[in-house]
Formats: sequence, structure tokens, C-alpha cells
Amino acid sequence: MRTAVEIVARAGPGGRTVLPVLRASGALAARQTGPSTVHLVGTAAGPLGGDTVAICVTVEAGARLAIRSAAASVVLPSPAGAPSGTTVTLDVAGALDLALEPTVVTARAVHTAVTLARLAGDAALRLTERVVLGRAGEGPGRWTGTVRVERDGRPLLHTTQELGPGGAGWAPPFAPRAYAAELVLDGSTVDAAVGTDSVRLPLDGGWTTTAWADHLDAAVPPIASAG
Repeated sequence: MRTAVEIVARAGPGGRTVLPVLRASGALAARQTGPSTVHLVGTAAGPLGGDTVAICVTVEAGARLAIRSAAASVVLPSPAGAPSGTTVTLDVAGALDLALEPTVVTARAVHTAVTLARLAGDAALRLTERVVLGRAGEGPGRWTGTVRVERDGRPLLHTTQELGPGGAGWAPPFAPRAYAAELVLDGSTVDAAVGTDSVRLPLDGGWTTTAWADHLDAAVPPIASAG
């Protein structure tokens, strides 16, 4: 199955944000749930092996948008072992807060997630990602996630994480089943910090945190204190 979501947020009268484009097909529906909030709602199981999901979001100058999801995304394997994939493309000149519920990659499933964020000028971005390998009582699936952020066409961040059997660097004793990451670009400044299986790194105009653990509630990154 091919799933596609397209959202355009535009500055409207009186400082409001309007959504001239809000459409989805396949296994997701998009619903406006607040003045500047959209929820993605699953309409079918998956993604299954071989499925693709493409999410394209544009936030124009002066607009603000928060995107959430109604439930976790459960990635299921295909009998043929084909991988599934999600691609998220973000073009932001205003302010975007994207924080979806966790992705659960079940046993034998293979999933690839790619996020490309293109920021213009002083655009603000908050991006949260949470991944769990396997449901209770089963083995882990495999997940590869890439995030690339550019501002005014210049690269600001490019990182790839591989988790699960066969992933680079994923082997006992370092074999976490949960991963949490957050990227904040809002003009703030922070210092680098290291916690238990976690790290916070400063970026130009913001910061990024990454944490690993056996359970998602234990994947806690160092708390950022903006300066």
C-alpha cells in the first residue's frame, strides 16, 4: 500500500494559521484538531512490509503548525521479507512542531525512515522521534532512521541510526530496544551533556538529544537548559 499525506500551513487573517491543503490517502487520514494542530489517524494496519508512506509538510512564513498522531505506528513484516519505508519532507519558513506517537517495529519487520527538513531564514522546528523494537514477549525488528536538516540550503545536521539485528553497532552488550530523539531549532543555545546512554549536542540555533534504553520510558535524554 502507498500512503501519502500533504499539509500546507499558511498565515491567515488576525495571526491565525489556515490550512489550504490538508489531504491524505492510503493508511492515514489527516484531521485538523485545533487552530494550528493536525492529527494523523491510522485507517488501516501497518505499515506492512513493502508499504511506503510519504508525508510532505509546508509551513509558510508567519504560520505555526503542530502535527501529532492518534496512536503508535505498528510496523509488521511481510511473508517475503520486504522492507517498509516512511519518507517525511518538511519545508518550513514559519514554525513546526512534529511529534508523532512511537513507531513499534515488530519481530522480523524491517523499516526505513527518512526525514528531510529544509528551513528558510529564522524558521523554527521541533522534531521528536521515538522507536520501540518489538512488542512485549517478542524479538526486535530492524529500524534505520536518517534525519537531514538544512537551513537556507546549507546542511545543519545529517545523522543515521541503525537499530535491531544486523544494524551497524547493534550487538550485545549494546542492543537497546528503545530509542528517543529530539531536535529543537528555536534560536536557543545549550551546552553539550552526557547521561546514561544518552547525549545532548548543541547546534547552530538549537540542540539535539538522543537516548537509548531497553524500554521507551527509560530512554531519557539530558534536559536542555536554554541560554
